[in-house]
Amino acid sequence: MGNNITTDRCKDIIKKVDAFQHLPENVLNDIAEKLNVVQYSKNSTIIKKGDAGNCMYLIIEGKVKIHDAETVIAEMGEGNFFGEFSLLDDEPRSMSVTAIVDSSLGSISQNDFYNLLNQHPHTTRDIIKTLIGRLRLQNSRMIDQMRERAEKLEALVQERTTDLQQKNKELEETLSELQKTQEQLVMQEKLATLGQLTAGIAHEIKNPLNFVNNFAALSNDLIEELLEAKDDEEREEVIQALKDNLARIYQHGKRADSIVASMMMHARESSGEKAPTDINNMLNETMNLAYHGMPSAGTKIGIDFVKNMEKDLPELNVIQQDINRVFLNIFTNAIHAVRERAMSGEDPAYKPQITITTHSDNKNVTISIKDNGIGIPDLIRQKIFNPFFTTKPTGQGTGLGLSISFDIIKAHGGNLVVNSKEKEFTNFIVTLPR
Repeated sequence: MGNNITTDRCKDIIKKVDAFQHLPENVLNDIAEKLNVVQYSKNSTIIKKGDAGNCMYLIIEGKVKIHDAETVIAEMGEGNFFGEFSLLDDEPRSMSVTAIVDSSLGSISQNDFYNLLNQHPHTTRDIIKTLIGRLRLQNSRMIDQMRERAEKLEALVQERTTDLQQKNKELEETLSELQKTQEQLVMQEKLATLGQLTAGIAHEIKNPLNFVNNFAALSNDLIEELLEAKDDEEREEVIQALKDNLARIYQHGKRADSIVASMMMHARESSGEKAPTDINNMLNETMNLAYHGMPSAGTKIGIDFVKNMEKDLPELNVIQQDINRVFLNIFTNAIHAVRERAMSGEDPAYKPQITITTHSDNKNVTISIKDNGIGIPDLIRQKIFNPFFTTKPTGQGTGLGLSISFDIIKAHGGNLVVNSKEKEFTNFIVTLPR
């Protein structure tokens, strides 16, 4: 019998089934003898949908479910039979059977079943009637369960429909509210682009991290050389190389930190409050900040700042921190553009110049920041407000500054455009409502 399940135990289970109680003792004993007992662990498959049927099962211990995918048609426990159809044909099964808990099942094959009928011809009719009765009973139970499930599904559909109607009503109210307040938002739109930002930042941050890893590995090798150096001159060369590597590691580490900070700034919602602001004064302060923050590597060039600022320019009610960020981005780009042209050496008579112009009318204040730097090619000018797009060389810009600036100006009800001609000029024009 196997698995510590005795024939007497199987016979006791068979006797509990109402349909088999009238069978003679010797027939019950022979059925129990023919049962092949197998143990199934919880959630294991007993019959897979599509399998060919070839035996019938008696649940000796445990509990199983008959199901189609996730839809449970019936649950059965100790003393139940299933798989009667398998004794009549070998067609693929239309349902799956899975153990709900650890279970022991006895199975009787087609051959053993028909041999049993031959051995007990006087009870063949009773056995067949028993199986037919079982099939009718199970079909009736399945129909009841399917009808009950259909009623539950109908109620669930009604509940979900009501919920969706309520959600739609709430959504309409939310959209209506958003339409009234969308011009006052600054960074909310950034949340919709975080998927694109994540892919971009992963690409952008890879280069500095590779540099850090490579220089760190090289420094480790240099330490080994330092330990093996035989004279002071050799040690001095290795120490100098280590200093250079550490400087590069620091440089690229700061680069990675800058990229992460820019991404956080790009996604963060602004929480600043608007206040009356002197735009001319802000431009002067930001211009000086950008110039003194020019990269110290190489030659620091002189730049002629030309100011055409309208006197008595009206104060604007703006979020000062955000507008200052816009001007800082534009000045930084302008300084980079004129520095690149000056360092190229193509025109010995070239003099870097940045012109700041402010003007107001009855509706708007217009700020123009124009440089005579390297300019922007026509093919890429339309892309400069896209996240992670930059005209700077690799490693010198995240491509987030102008994207942030564009959103800030839009959130203030203004506009930001750029005009440029390659190798001649770039002009950023900011328009803000009075």
